[in-house]
Amino acid sequence: MRLPLFLGAGAVTTGMLLLGGLAATELNPVPVVNVDAMELDGASILSAPLSQVSPKPELVVRVSRALRPGDWQLSMDGRRVAVEAAPAATVLRVALPGPLPMGSKHTVQLTAGAMHIRAGFQVVPPLSAEVSMRLYHLQVDGPASIAATVQFSRAVADRAQAQAHLRMTGHPAFTWRDARTVELVSTGFALSDHAAVTVDPGIQAADGTWSRKGQSAELTVPSTLTRVLPGRMVQMYYVNTDEGRASLFAHLRQIDVLSPGWYDANADGSITGYARRDVIDAAHAGGVAIIPLVVNKDVDPDVAHAILVDPARRATLAANLVNEAKTYGYAGFQLDFEQIPWTDRDLLTALTQDCAAAFHAAGLNLSIAVIPRLPGDASASGTLLDYFRQWSGAYDFAALAKAADFLSFMTYDEHNGVTPSGAVSGTPWMRQALEFSLQGVPPEKTTLGLPTYYHDWTGVGRLTSSSYDDAMILAQRYGATPAFDAVEEEMHFGYDVYGVHHELWIQSTDTLRRKLPLMYEYGLKGISVWRLGFEDPSFWNLIPPRR
Repeated sequence: MRLPLFLGAGAVTTGMLLLGGLAATELNPVPVVNVDAMELDGASILSAPLSQVSPKPELVVRVSRALRPGDWQLSMDGRRVAVEAAPAATVLRVALPGPLPMGSKHTVQLTAGAMHIRAGFQVVPPLSAEVSMRLYHLQVDGPASIAATVQFSRAVADRAQAQAHLRMTGHPAFTWRDARTVELVSTGFALSDHAAVTVDPGIQAADGTWSRKGQSAELTVPSTLTRVLPGRMVQMYYVNTDEGRASLFAHLRQIDVLSPGWYDANADGSITGYARRDVIDAAHAGGVAIIPLVVNKDVDPDVAHAILVDPARRATLAANLVNEAKTYGYAGFQLDFEQIPWTDRDLLTALTQDCAAAFHAAGLNLSIAVIPRLPGDASASGTLLDYFRQWSGAYDFAALAKAADFLSFMTYDEHNGVTPSGAVSGTPWMRQALEFSLQGVPPEKTTLGLPTYYHDWTGVGRLTSSSYDDAMILAQRYGATPAFDAVEEEMHFGYDVYGVHHELWIQSTDTLRRKLPLMYEYGLKGISVWRLGFEDPSFWNLIPPRR
């Protein structure tokens, strides 16, 4: 819009603009000066509706002929605003007083020579967008897919108009969750490929504002999905057995964190344990950090409750663990409190917070092993509800992640001693558990739990477990051929002994390599493996040396 401005000796000219409505009266026309633009934060205020600007708006006025400094006068809400203009200027730039409160409404009045312009505006930030990207449903035998979420600060006016300003590498498909959120999934990426999402400015919000700045995000597909590259943590759980010790000493260079199951927490906050000096010395010599487990004694919920409910006992336990870590040169401890009723959820968080404060003050690491949850478990019935109330419901994942250095998710025992036979850790179940349990948890503070053992059922409640080698011995002894389940991505076989049928499920190196993409897909810190000595010997081909 070009607004005529009349200047000259003896001229009487009035121009009024009120919220975009212009009324002008001309008397005694004289040489014309045009107002070419009047903008706040780059948006014209010479038209309806009410302009919406940032808390620190800049006013820019452009006229067609130069004016003297004294010809410019500006006020906001009836108060004079200082104006500095060049001796002969066609452009006036003024930073209005601010920051102005969000949602507030204001009026500016400009006098340029004999022209008077009045306009209103409201303080609203421009439409903005946040972009996040992650790998999506990775599979070892196919091209990678990448998902992105674009979250706008307010609802957009037109989804098609907004979508026209979104670009993503590859072949994206768009799904609008609501007027503020659009999800993109792009396919066809190879290992090491680079992807980007770009949100261009110029998207209109439902309230009439526009986006003024672009936004972008980038992601690179890892060079491998089936090996735990250095930089991702390898945590190995350890029990004092001959096969565990042999595996540890053979693979020290491939382990970042060793977590021996050496300590119990007693009801009074004391600890009992049986540390092995030969293991400690070998781990330290090999550059392996030692973060032992501390378990509520006998996995007894009453023992745990006695500690959790008493702040003094929580403090005693924390102090005892700190002293033990200093005595043996541990990097920290991992809480492994299990079979905790869901009603003690906040108390378990309090223990974690108390221990974290004591550990961090001493320069030690505090982590916690947690059991994942599934959608709807808190309102389910039967076994799933019982499991929530007696096992998984005690963990407030988001709160624990704020206190602890990392969470080790026990993404195993999908089928267990209270269920029929089935996968120990089926990939679909692991993904579902992670998707639900990671809400509010930084993925870089989370590890993926991997089992190396088998479960052997002869019926619900009748379960034995042991190593990969023992499973292969059973298969050979009873003439069974392990079969690969392509859905669960796990091995299984059945056999009969003395008229009793057994169903056995086991992880092999091949099945574990198919689960490793989950670590990359969710951007996790690394893996936590239960346990040393149970694994398929070729499992270590998936772990390059760390040092």
